[in-house]
Amino acid sequence: MGQKTDFFLAGLDVGTTGARCIIFDSHGNEKFGAQREFPSHYPMPGYVEQNPHELLSVIFEVSREATSQLRAAGFAPEKVVAIGVSSQRSTTCPMDRNGRPVRPFFSWQDGRCVDETKCIAERIDPETFYRQTGLPLTGTWILPKILWMRNNEPDVCEKVDKFVQVGDWVLHALGTKRFYTDLCSAVFYGAWDVQRAQWNLDWLDLFELTPERFGSPTLPGTQVGELSREAAELSGFVSGTPLCVGAGDQNCAVVGMGAIHSGTATVTLGTCGMAILSTDRPIQGFGGMMITHHPLAGMWEAEGLTNAAACALRWFRDEIGSGATGAPSYQTLVSLAENSPPGANGVRFVPYLAGAASPRWNAAARGLMANLSLKSTRGDMVRAVLEGVVFEIRSIIETWKQAGHPVERIRIAGGATRSDLWNQIQADIYGVEVSKPECDEASCLGAAILAGVGTGVWNSVAEACSSMTREGKTYTPRPDVADAYDEAWRDFVAWADCAGRNNGR
Repeated sequence: MGQKTDFFLAGLDVGTTGARCIIFDSHGNEKFGAQREFPSHYPMPGYVEQNPHELLSVIFEVSREATSQLRAAGFAPEKVVAIGVSSQRSTTCPMDRNGRPVRPFFSWQDGRCVDETKCIAERIDPETFYRQTGLPLTGTWILPKILWMRNNEPDVCEKVDKFVQVGDWVLHALGTKRFYTDLCSAVFYGAWDVQRAQWNLDWLDLFELTPERFGSPTLPGTQVGELSREAAELSGFVSGTPLCVGAGDQNCAVVGMGAIHSGTATVTLGTCGMAILSTDRPIQGFGGMMITHHPLAGMWEAEGLTNAAACALRWFRDEIGSGATGAPSYQTLVSLAENSPPGANGVRFVPYLAGAASPRWNAAARGLMANLSLKSTRGDMVRAVLEGVVFEIRSIIETWKQAGHPVERIRIAGGATRSDLWNQIQADIYGVEVSKPECDEASCLGAAILAGVGTGVWNSVAEACSSMTREGKTYTPRPDVADAYDEAWRDFVAWADCAGRNNGR
């Protein structure tokens, strides 16, 4: 099959707010696809749940629309040779012994497990927890959710045979006989040793759990079953189509952006910002970043988060940039910023509009705009916002470097990449070449690539990426602005450290 080119691969991404089904050709071109949102539910303050029936309905809806487009274009659905799944991570899905949900899913955003997190901290030192799992000890992960169910819903908890994740559940709903957790997402159970890639049996014993209570950790790009007849009727795909383990959405996006070599990083500036480093060396947890397995065996990812990225520009537009005629367009704001030099004439913006995440980690931190004077223009302020978001990502990159993990190249994605100016600012501030992939649907493309590997279309992820991923425009750091940005960077760090120490008073 490796020589054929007249086939398609499907990537199904079930994220936090919606699902997408994209069908790609053998060159990674997006040919057919659909996306729809689904709701989260908030039964009490701090509680965030998702209804599996609502999710499944949307999953089949987007699949039917994508396959209908395929048929309308004159292609037989048999041309889709495999389906890969990308999914939100660390959402807890309690299943009975018949493989059915026993209650709504606990979203990864759910914040109810404060007491259960304290209970874990009493038994496992938080530093030890972080070092071994690659995760800061918080209530986000699955282990605290299990303890909460035991404490608050014992009758429901008695019905649970397995606690799995969204990707496992989707594959099972499509036709797999068992539940398979992609290796990257195994860390989110809260009892997985990320360096040794094995269960911490001592920790499981502490909480009266066994590996059999979870999905089976499986290497991304592994075929684990075939589409069932029932799922085929609901989705429009052909019964018997191979089903392959993909990875969590962020991990799939790394593959879809072609970041499969050690020292390559990805930066996604959407509502929030995510910076991920791929490395072939075992990583000790550092800087509060999440450490997960990379979809390629024997590699890891260091994941840094900023809570406000592109939404910082939206905030500026809506709250400061608006005038009597309403909010200006983003293009208008960027045009203003182009009239301000690198360093924004000394104006600094610290983007802690939703608290500080990596590497300062302070939910009480607040944003600020500093060094304003009568000479400061609106263009200076807009440019300061663009630069401040990127400086915060540089804070993550500098943490990688200090830990001995150099960055050789960066792939960029997200809504911010629509701006050439913002892309060039990234290259200049990071000091390395950045490139924008041609495909915007990185998570779906990564899932499709892994499906192709799982079914033997490609012999390796590297071979698949060489055929299905392509770089778009590349931005090179400009030597003539390096000194200005290094000075601005040092100034930003001083202000960010000040804002990051805020205790909320």
